[in-house]
Amino acid sequence: MIAPHDVVFITSATLGYFMTQNLPGDMPLRLVTNSIVIAEELRKRNAVSVILLGGEMDGKGNCYDTFAIDMIKHLRFDKCFLTSAAISPGFGLSIQKSQAISFWNAVIDSSKEAIGLFPTEKIGFESVVSICPASRLHKLITDGNASEAVLAAFDEQGIEVIVTEA
Repeated sequence: MIAPHDVVFITSATLGYFMTQNLPGDMPLRLVTNSIVIAEELRKRNAVSVILLGGEMDGKGNCYDTFAIDMIKHLRFDKCFLTSAAISPGFGLSIQKSQAISFWNAVIDSSKEAIGLFPTEKIGFESVVSICPASRLHKLITDGNASEAVLAAFDEQGIEVIVTEA
């Protein structure tokens, strides 16, 4: 889903880290992240230009504050890959703490295409705080164990559902 010379935001979650480890080593890209851990992984790739969003860093090495949001507003992504604690057709993307709501909405606002990465254990569930409606996603990538009824509900919202091999 990533083409040479794309500008891509990669989520700071563990899925984003795994994604960076599996990117082709020689593909020229501009990758943006709010994670110092992911930036360090990407730093080793000569073909990749990295933009690290700054701000006040949390204990996991991620920035979600107004400084990071201000940086995002000056950027345009071809694609963003993101995840959250849970996603459901009715409650949308959700998390445990409200601090990152504005950050994730700014990422989606700056993206031409928003792609959700949600394994089965996150699909059809709701966390405490809604980030945004699921319909803000263009695509939803999940594994083969997700409920067909829930996936159909995402499809009805105009979200392209992509099921990978489990």
